[in-house]
Amino acid sequence: MSTAPALLEALEYCVAHRLTFAAFRTPSGQVTLWAQQTPELDRVDNGLWWELNDVFLFAPFDIQERIPIIRSDVELTFGDAEPAWHRLMECTGAASDPASSPRPAMAKQEFETAVRKAQEHCRTGKLEKAVLSRSIDLDVSKQDAPRLFVEALDQRPEALVTLVATPEHGVWLGASPERLILAENDIVHIDAMAGTLRSAEAPTQAQDWGEKERHEQNVVTRTITGTLIDLGIPSISLEGPEVMITGSIAHLRTRITATAGGRSVGDVVLALHPTPAVCGVPLDLARTVILESESRDRELYAGFWGPWSADGRMELFVNIRCMRLFDTGAQLHVGAGITAGSIAASEWDETEHKADSWRSVIQALATTRVS
Repeated sequence: MSTAPALLEALEYCVAHRLTFAAFRTPSGQVTLWAQQTPELDRVDNGLWWELNDVFLFAPFDIQERIPIIRSDVELTFGDAEPAWHRLMECTGAASDPASSPRPAMAKQEFETAVRKAQEHCRTGKLEKAVLSRSIDLDVSKQDAPRLFVEALDQRPEALVTLVATPEHGVWLGASPERLILAENDIVHIDAMAGTLRSAEAPTQAQDWGEKERHEQNVVTRTITGTLIDLGIPSISLEGPEVMITGSIAHLRTRITATAGGRSVGDVVLALHPTPAVCGVPLDLARTVILESESRDRELYAGFWGPWSADGRMELFVNIRCMRLFDTGAQLHVGAGITAGSIAASEWDETEHKADSWRSVIQALATTRVS
């Protein structure tokens, strides 16, 4: 992209000086960088989301407090012209990095054992689906984040590509194809996305996919639609499922459009989160299975994030295909939906295929450096 040199310089400055910032590009948008003049995060109650404009809203998987936001004290847009990124020098960064380090990654045997335990719950009929995740160690660090972000812009046009840093959460990089909500005026659009196959092996028509994948996607669609009905949403329409290609893998996606009908968008978001695509059905039992199976806090993985302007466009994505980057390495977070029809070894392979979406970006970056 023509603005890559300026974008790289801006992002490298942000990371090196530990600024609190969010750089992002929605599938149809331009690259935007919002940075705070001070490092400390603000947090807001749901009832005040309607007052927020030009902020990056983000939340962890397990929401236990007010939602943090990143302000746009300095706003840079990277299009055909290069912005004056030196305005970032107005910002003060954090004094130090968060006191944390990568946790041990889950071994294959441990993951497959967790899958079989989740299946036992599914076979009793008490649990319909649970999403189990694991971490994968990658040989990149936070210093590589700016170049990985730029490379992902080209490789993942269908995704929200995001680079975020705060003194509380550290440095996170993501490329999510799963839109949680897009809201403008009184209309909301939601993606119900589930079921995974390698792109090279995926049938082009949804009806030709396997029973397990179609059932998993139907569970997500049905549950999201039921949540909207419970909220009293007056008008709901569905389109799909369709096959969505996202990097090296494909998913089934149903597009849901609804009229908010007096409900705030914040109410809708918090009612939807966490969706069955990252947690399970029923929600409480799926959470319990996840806590029993995963030895780590998911942190921002499987939460949501995106640009928010209550007076205009509000667009949040489920935070999947993401990694946290440290000084000496990174941990990528990937998950798989477990149902009664799951095969433990296949679910492990699914997480590997999902990891390839970032491995290909890392490989492309390594090739570029060699050449």
